[in-house]
Parts: sequence; C-alpha cells; structure tokens
Amino acid sequence: MGFSHSWIAVEGLAPERAIGALGLEIEEERTPDEMTADGLYLGVAPNGWLIALTDHRANAFEGALADLANLGPAVACEVNERVMYSEARGYEGGSESWRVIYDCEEGPDALRVDGNPPAQFGEIRRKAEAEQEAAGGEDAGVDILFEIPALLAQSICGFMLGESEPEGFHYLKLRRIGGEPERRPSFFARLFGRG
Repeated sequence: MGFSHSWIAVEGLAPERAIGALGLEIEEERTPDEMTADGLYLGVAPNGWLIALTDHRANAFEGALADLANLGPAVACEVNERVMYSEARGYEGGSESWRVIYDCEEGPDALRVDGNPPAQFGEIRRKAEAEQEAAGGEDAGVDILFEIPALLAQSICGFMLGESEPEGFHYLKLRRIGGEPERRPSFFARLFGRG
C-alpha cells in the first residue's frame, strides 16, 4: 500500500523557535524507536538541522510548515508511495530556489527540475539512472528514479524517513496548545442527556 509523508528541515533553527512559530507545544519527547506515523513531530538532529515531519494530513510545502523556511536555509520533501510521487524543494531567505519532482504519471518525463538544485543533484540523478538501467530500465518492475528527490533532500540535511537516524537524534511530538480542542456534545447526545 505504501506510505505518504512530508517534512521540512531548517538549518540552525532552535526547536523552541519553531514551536513558537507553529503555535504548538510539546506533547512528549520520543526516541526514533518510539516514533509513530501520526501527527506532527520535530526531529532534532545533532548536525544542526531541525526537521518538522508530518503525516499525510498536512503538507510541508504549504501553510505554517512552509513558513518555517523564513527562519533559515531549508529543504522540504514529500514522498507518496501510493501514487509514486516524490518532490524536494530548496529555500533561501524564505523563497523557493529550486524544485525536483518525480511523478510516475508523467511517463518518460517523470522527472522535472525547476531552478538550480545543488551540485550533487547531477551525481544523484546519474547514479539512479544507471541503477534503473541495470535493473531492466522501464520494464524493471522497480522505480529507482522515484527516490531522486528524497535522496537529494537527504544529501543536504542528512535526513530520510525510514533510515537510521544518527546518535543523539530525537523527536518531539507536538500538539495544539492546551491539548486537543474541547469537543461539544452533538445535538443527539445533549437531547438524550449524554452531554
């Protein structure tokens, strides 16, 4: 079935500043082994990058998460295995400076590049294309080119979901300030005295 997630990493951003910008609070700290696939997390990396990671219900390219790019050099990534779509974007000064998209629906033109991605993009692309060809090309039954955007993002900040995090890496699970919003009982619950 596959998974879907997106994240944005900002260099030099303190967790407290990100939490304040997002208007959230820490629910709990978790080790990589305790990580679950729901909600919003901050990954605190020992290399100076802060990663805001979300599940399929949010998008790191829009809204408050994308606004974190205003707080330092940033790279964002989305991976959706359900539809074989992946994308990475780079930001400088809060503005998008490049974008690399892989969309299997586009056929032979599945990989699209806008702007000027970092120099390592060329080598990542060449290596993936060679591996794809060695696996049998388009008829291989595996799509190695799909990984190019995520590999590019990883080459910048050192993070890729599903790979081992470095020693000292930890996650902060976030929630709305004060916890979940209070839910008002439904009309029927109030009518039958359950609210």
